[in-house]
Amino acid sequence: MQKLLKTMLYCHQATTNLMIDTIHSLITSVNARDPYTYQHSLNVGFYAWKIANQFQLGEEECVNMYIAGLLHDIGKIGTPDSILRKYGELTKEEWELIKKHPETGCAIVQMIGPLQNRGIDQTILYHHERMDGQGYPHGLSSAEIPLGAKIVSVAEAFDAMTTVRLYRPALPYGEAVEQLIDGKGTQFDPIVVDAFLKSMADRSWWD
Repeated sequence: MQKLLKTMLYCHQATTNLMIDTIHSLITSVNARDPYTYQHSLNVGFYAWKIANQFQLGEEECVNMYIAGLLHDIGKIGTPDSILRKYGELTKEEWELIKKHPETGCAIVQMIGPLQNRGIDQTILYHHERMDGQGYPHGLSSAEIPLGAKIVSVAEAFDAMTTVRLYRPALPYGEAVEQLIDGKGTQFDPIVVDAFLKSMADRSWWD
């Protein structure tokens, strides 16, 4: 992952080795707590980067989406192991605790100037908001949600559905796609879902 970061960021003079090492350290700390969340974060970073490229965003914005995907769950380092690694359904109280991870993650990233300047903190904060206003932490809706957060939301949901979780098996690719489509306009931004599906049209690397 560190080598990939360096490859993606090498041309940006404002990007220092310290920033790369900081990102690597943060994501490695996630691996120490929960290997699933670590691999999930790597996958989400990649999917977010593909969506950003499908939108034809600038090179730096695409890199920002990759970093935001890598760090979107960094706030889970503050979640108790009893919740993070629990088999079975969470209680209402446990769910309320885990819903704090976007705010915790945002607070962590806001302490790192170069990441905050790139808007990574806002993407992390809002990646669980929904188009219908039923998300968290602030119940934003539609145009109130930053594009980066909409991108990471789709990337995150797809990977969560297509990987094995402690409480359920992975969904087949087709079923995950159906759930993304069903969530257009309520959970997900329809334009972002369409961009993701276009970016996945040749998915030989995924299989």
